[in-house]
Amino acid sequence: MANTKFLSIVALFVALACLSGCVGDTYNVAASMQKGGYRQVLIDTEKLEEFPERDHTLILNWRAHAKMGLGYHLSARNDFLKSWNIMNNSAGGNVAAAYMWNEKSKYYLGEPYERMMNSYYLGLLYYQMGKPEDAMACFKNALFVDTGDLEANEYAADFVPNMIMRTRVFLDRRDEKGAQMQLDELSRLPRDAANFDANCPWFSLDAQKDANTLIWVELGWGPYMTAEGRHGEVRVIREPKYDERYAEVWIDGQNAGRTYKIGDTHYQATTRGGRPMDEYLKAKGIAKDVTTAAGAAAIGVGAGLARSGHGAAGAITAGVGLGLLLWGALSSAEADTRCNVLLPGQIHLMMAKLDPGPHEIEVRYFADGGRELGRMKQRAIPLRVPERGDAVLVVRSDPTYEIPRSAAERDMDPYFKTAKLR
Repeated sequence: MANTKFLSIVALFVALACLSGCVGDTYNVAASMQKGGYRQVLIDTEKLEEFPERDHTLILNWRAHAKMGLGYHLSARNDFLKSWNIMNNSAGGNVAAAYMWNEKSKYYLGEPYERMMNSYYLGLLYYQMGKPEDAMACFKNALFVDTGDLEANEYAADFVPNMIMRTRVFLDRRDEKGAQMQLDELSRLPRDAANFDANCPWFSLDAQKDANTLIWVELGWGPYMTAEGRHGEVRVIREPKYDERYAEVWIDGQNAGRTYKIGDTHYQATTRGGRPMDEYLKAKGIAKDVTTAAGAAAIGVGAGLARSGHGAAGAITAGVGLGLLLWGALSSAEADTRCNVLLPGQIHLMMAKLDPGPHEIEVRYFADGGRELGRMKQRAIPLRVPERGDAVLVVRSDPTYEIPRSAAERDMDPYFKTAKLR
């Protein structure tokens, strides 16, 4: 009777272990991009409820990037906002399962640089839609999540694109003091070329006041994660390779000059420090080896006790060994490699003073040494400068962004023609 009860408990333990440790694959957005670009991602992610709740933050961000890339700015903003609410207001979930079984089972809330980029894009879209105060709230949140332990003098906010956009909102308010304060903070940043080009000519108040057009040029792809080590317990941040290094902007057929690098996503991802989970995963990897060996040994001892006539003690010892063996086999020390792989590698800026009205933009991309990447050239990009305020254009090297030509296109529901997309 006791042995039957014991075996039932073991069977229940095994079932729970399998349920807790089983983690399905996350949606492969990179493969979808290779298959059909932003349109494929848009189609694949239409029904959020079909994805595990733990991945909703990622799915919403990926869907927002796809919508933004296709010119559906209002719908993209809504998805970035939904993701923002999860990232900033949720306590997450499945944390115990992540520590006990597999880190990928927890609700993904994003790393600091991903939460910062979410807030930045949300603010950028609000600003483009003529809502500077909503934009400022987003830029303020980006500043907050980009700031670490200031008392320890580490991880000070240093994402320059966010600082530039905060400056633009201050100027929109006609608050030159606030704009100068923000530019002063920028001037105190270390001149690290990996982060931004200190020779950028738009870091002064006069240059900011003299401009009414911001052309943001995004290059390449942002970082991705790999799991390495004996048990995959070490998460390594990798930087993809891409050729483009800067761009030149032509306005109405005239060369307006080159862009300047003022943001680097890989730099942001690798200057945030370690995670509390990192040390735990290393210890977990060691524990897997130890418990597996100890479990096998305990089962052997239990069998020996049973053979020598100590059945109860043998069963208990073997049961303990089985538990250790099962935990060692079913738990995973592999690091969580989920991340927003649709982010750009670098963010560049061109600023100009243009007459109100319609203009036509051309962007040409260059590799190291000034070699032009002809296949990436983008022509006839529409831009309308308002009578008051800024014109803000966001383009990307590869894949290219589609620019909405009217507010109606910008605010369109992207799923009204889902059947056609399919």
